[in-house]
Amino acid sequence: MTTSTTTTTATISNACTGGEVYTTQLLYLTLTATLPWKKYSFNYTAPNITSATILFSLRNDPLDWYLDDITITDSSGIELLSNGDFELGDLTSWTYCNPNNAAHAGFVGSSTPHNGYYSYVDGSVNASDYLSQKFTVAPYNNYSVKFWLSANSDKSSFALVSITS
Repeated sequence: MTTSTTTTTATISNACTGGEVYTTQLLYLTLTATLPWKKYSFNYTAPNITSATILFSLRNDPLDWYLDDITITDSSGIELLSNGDFELGDLTSWTYCNPNNAAHAGFVGSSTPHNGYYSYVDGSVNASDYLSQKFTVAPYNNYSVKFWLSANSDKSSFALVSITS
């Protein structure tokens, strides 16, 4: 599944995002059923900026989201993220933020990877937490964004994926 997006100018602010100027929403997903591993693919065109941040906001009451194999590539196929497959076994290169001290915070685990040995596991309850990584872009260039996402809850689940700057 490939989805094209356009850049939307907006201002969002919280302890995890700061005052971002440009936000492109790639995915807004609410579930009330389990989600087997599913690949999401998007095209992103950078506005007049030189760096951007991919931001995952996740909440799953009461079980877990699984996130793996995150890639952002330029038109030459060069990977712009580090540790997008979490195979270092930790959150190296990623920034984790839990502004509301939600229970069951995100971590890298080995229980249900899509590929390899590890994936990001997030069961944040009663509030979202955030996982992000900054990457370099060239103004007005196109980028391919791909990731795999799964959820094991049949209760209320929420995921928001954005690129901000």
